[in-house]
Amino acid sequence: MNIRSPRLMIAVFLICLLAIPVIGFSQGPPALNAEEDPTVRFGCTCHGNAAPGVRAIVMITGIPVMYETDQAYEFTINVADSVTLSGSDGNTEAGFLFSSNAVGDFSWDESQNLRDAVDNEDDVSHSEPGSGTWTLIWTAPAEDVGAIHFWLVGNSVDGSGLPDEGDYWNILTFTINAPGTIVSGDSDATLQ
Repeated sequence: MNIRSPRLMIAVFLICLLAIPVIGFSQGPPALNAEEDPTVRFGCTCHGNAAPGVRAIVMITGIPVMYETDQAYEFTINVADSVTLSGSDGNTEAGFLFSSNAVGDFSWDESQNLRDAVDNEDDVSHSEPGSGTWTLIWTAPAEDVGAIHFWLVGNSVDGSGLPDEGDYWNILTFTINAPGTIVSGDSDATLQ
C-alpha cells in the first residue's frame, strides 16, 4: 500500500474541517452577525450584500394588537423571495430568527422543524432551511409587563449552502400592546 494515500486522505479531511465555518448556518443563524451585532436586531449581514434586500419578504400572522396575560397565540411566519411570489424563478428555501427579548414563552410542534436559537434559548429559529412557512405558539407573560417588542429576521436563500449574493434577508419588528390599552371593541383585532 502506498503511504501517500493515507496522508492524502488526512489532508483532504483536514481541509474539509477547515471549510466548515465557510458554509452557511443552514441550521439557523448565529446569535451575532458578521459585525458582532445581534442578528435578530441587525440582520444576517453575512448574506447578500450585507444589507436588507427588497427581495426578502418577511411576514407574520396571528399577532394580537393587545395581549392578555398567560394567553397563548398562534403565529405563522412566512419568508419568501418576491421574485418567486411574482411567479418567476427565485429562491424557494428560507430561514428565520424570532425574538420577544425573552418576554413570554415560545413553543411549537416538532413537525415545524424549529429549535431554540443558537446561543440564545429564548429566541426561536429554523432547524433546517424550509419552504418558508412555520407555525409556533407564543404564550404571553403571566403578568402585565407593558408593551412587548418583537424582532423577526427572515432569510430567503438560493440553496447553495453558502451565505452568498444569491441570498436575501430582511427584518420585521412589531409591538404588542399591554392588557387594557385598547379601546373596547378593538380587542379582537390582529395584525394580519
